[in-house]
Amino acid sequence: MQSLREVYERQARSAGGPEHWSGPPQMVERIAVVLRTSAWHRVLDVGCGLGGPARRLAAVAGCRVTAVDAVESVVRIASDRTDGAVRYVVADAGVLPFGDRTFDQVWSLGAVAHFARLDRFASECARVLARGGGAAITEAFWDGRSEPRFVHTAPRPWRPVTVAETARVLRAAGLGDVAVLPWPGQGPAGERPPANPELAADLADGRLVSGLVVARRT
Repeated sequence: MQSLREVYERQARSAGGPEHWSGPPQMVERIAVVLRTSAWHRVLDVGCGLGGPARRLAAVAGCRVTAVDAVESVVRIASDRTDGAVRYVVADAGVLPFGDRTFDQVWSLGAVAHFARLDRFASECARVLARGGGAAITEAFWDGRSEPRFVHTAPRPWRPVTVAETARVLRAAGLGDVAVLPWPGQGPAGERPPANPELAADLADGRLVSGLVVARRT
């Protein structure tokens, strides 16, 4: 079983590989509409990978984006691909190196199932958000019943995360207006099926359901 670092380093170095691991590029605009992201916003992208969504957000919204990931080698590659519109930082999602109320929005796209402690991320999310700031989390959420096949082949660390757990920890951390919305990747733009056959099977039969959870710092 491979580690997250091994898998993401290999993907990052593959020629012509996708920069949007969490879904189709167009989902960035759809989430920005939901959160009403504007040019004056300071946005933190946690679990940024190669930074494709962060760069697209900075380009379409004109906002300031800081992107963090725990895999240092992938962050270096992401930094080499930016034109300066995005700041990249190596950091753990549970110990963010930023001051209180530093950001207007926190995004985490397809990453929270890889976080060691979802509750610590939620607490950090609430801490760094300014009052009234918004959070957006996308993930392939577990239905809470049959064990996902993906659990046996997913890059480690990974664990099944339900929508209910995600909403609960966000509320416990002090975030309000928690809402579960349809997956922002749906629509006429289309999507490529996952390369991992177990993940594809879980999504096909509903053991994992892609979705968007949004919340607000009250």
